[in-house]
Amino acid sequence: MKRFVKYSAVSVAFSCPQNGLLLCCICFSLTLSAQSDSIYSEINIPETVILEQRFSRTGFDIWEADSLPTTAVTSLTNRLFWENGLNLRQNAPGTLATISARGVGPNRTAVFWNGLSLQSPMNGVVDASLLPLWQSDRVAVQQGGNSAAQSSGAMGGSVLIETPLLQNKPGFLGQLGLGGGSFAQKSVQGSADYATDKISSRIRANWQSAENNFPFLAKSLNGQLYKTRQQNNFAEKVDIQQFNQVLLNKKNILKTAAWYQRSFRQIPPAITEAASYTWQRDWSSRAVATWEFNPNQYSKLQSRLGWQDEFIGFHFAGKTEESRAQTALFSTEWRQKKNRNFEWKLGGLAQQTRAISDGYKNKGKWYAQTRLAGYAQGERLIGAFGKVSALVRQEWVEKQAAPFTWTLGWEFPTGKPGLIRGHISRNFNLPTFNDRFWETLDNSTLKPEKGYSADLGWVFKRHRFAAEITAFQLILDDWILWQPSPQDGIFRPGNLRKVNSRGLEAVTSYTVECWGIQWKTKGRFQWSATENVAVYGGSEAVLGKQLPYTPTISAGGGLWAAHGGFSGAYLHQFTGKRFISSDNQTELPGFQTGTLLLQYAFQQKLWPWTRGLSIDFTLENIWNQRYESLANRPMPGRNWRLGLLNLF
Repeated sequence: MKRFVKYSAVSVAFSCPQNGLLLCCICFSLTLSAQSDSIYSEINIPETVILEQRFSRTGFDIWEADSLPTTAVTSLTNRLFWENGLNLRQNAPGTLATISARGVGPNRTAVFWNGLSLQSPMNGVVDASLLPLWQSDRVAVQQGGNSAAQSSGAMGGSVLIETPLLQNKPGFLGQLGLGGGSFAQKSVQGSADYATDKISSRIRANWQSAENNFPFLAKSLNGQLYKTRQQNNFAEKVDIQQFNQVLLNKKNILKTAAWYQRSFRQIPPAITEAASYTWQRDWSSRAVATWEFNPNQYSKLQSRLGWQDEFIGFHFAGKTEESRAQTALFSTEWRQKKNRNFEWKLGGLAQQTRAISDGYKNKGKWYAQTRLAGYAQGERLIGAFGKVSALVRQEWVEKQAAPFTWTLGWEFPTGKPGLIRGHISRNFNLPTFNDRFWETLDNSTLKPEKGYSADLGWVFKRHRFAAEITAFQLILDDWILWQPSPQDGIFRPGNLRKVNSRGLEAVTSYTVECWGIQWKTKGRFQWSATENVAVYGGSEAVLGKQLPYTPTISAGGGLWAAHGGFSGAYLHQFTGKRFISSDNQTELPGFQTGTLLLQYAFQQKLWPWTRGLSIDFTLENIWNQRYESLANRPMPGRNWRLGLLNLF
């Protein structure tokens, strides 16, 4: 467990930029528009709207993932790396991978699955490599602090994963897919959907495994390069998810979602370490039940029950350390539209989290925390002048102070094709269980991290062309940092720094139909300076320095194309140099990678017992770039995957 916390702490300390635009270096991607919906067209999946999230988006920069020409179940790590500029840090393929928005670190970047927060209460981090994304899932990134809407942890941004539910149209649809590729990759996926006039149901399962024994160049003590293979990097994962929607009557809807996961992953050594048998075992169970009461077309009452149970077993040096966390929550919200110009909502939340770990002060004790929260929001349309939104939230946390938070957002048109949007918000992040209870440390004096977030952006859309440019700034005070004590050398957390993150993001897109082919090109660019502006303990040599593993520049782009049953995508990413020390004395060079995705969906039935067949091919790191996300942890060169999906 200590080793796992070490990996997490490294990731937590790192920061990130994100959305970029690569106009000059734009590379091309080919992808089928609305490809994900085509697989489910016979049952007709509508777009899913999670009201409490969308109601809180006014004035924020929102990135939504495009459909990609692949039938494979991919990880959130790959999905964001291919198409979005969020900063990702991987130890190796399939191992711990964290995401960071606007340089503020992984434990300040929230991830939500169908409205349920996935941040670990123990270390505050979400392991993106464990999160599966199916072709029909929708992924969005909301940039900027949003603690008033989403509570602690959403200081830099949020990733929102939504699973569309089936329309109430009678029918059955199943699918079965197989895949394989480089480094002994193997996968099996299957799903079954059934709907009547009142009930919609879906169950889906996915199994993946890989040896991940890719070759790479290492450097000997005398500086000579030699070729070797990654060791101790086997990974295996199983996911089972189940969804239901029941129309109880015209005014009441019941929705449920459940997710069961098991994984085993070996952890490879760094280039500078000797090989050792180190592994991590994860399992989790999650469930959400939502009841919606719609007394009329202007009002809605939504109540939700959620449950999570997560376990981690970490084996290092012949010893296995275990930890477990459980979370139960209840939330309710009343939303009403008074007239066509004004809408408001009131809500509350009660949550209890508890955790037990071999690394805590009392190894046999469950440490618990209770949270209560109340919030209110209103949004008003101002005729032709746009709209404004205001949200306030107050939390009460057992034995900890939770600051009052708020968000003000606005959107104002600038003529027919343009729009100015922005927000300003106060945010906070509570200390985690590891911060407070690790071993013999007494961290009762830790204060919540707090700060402010502001965006100002311009959006332009005209015909087939769209562009956005956004300036942002985040100020975070009382940053919690683990560093060794000068007295005994033991790492302890403290509110030791103040961080200022500021930058500029730009995004463009253009769509056209030419020669019977649908084309779309997109590009993005981000410049971000995330620096220490005050130090409350330790060396002041870090003042004015960029945070470790936070590139100043990142960019990406692509070109989409689709015709008939064929679609394809080439996506290109560029990540600038990153410092790997707080004093900026050592650095990792920048890198760029390309990903090619191709798919062909047969337009006719090949056999009487099938409804459709698709073949897809993925080629990652197409230019065979040597790079590292983290120092001394190489990533694979060129690698491929071939998949087959059959509908029945």
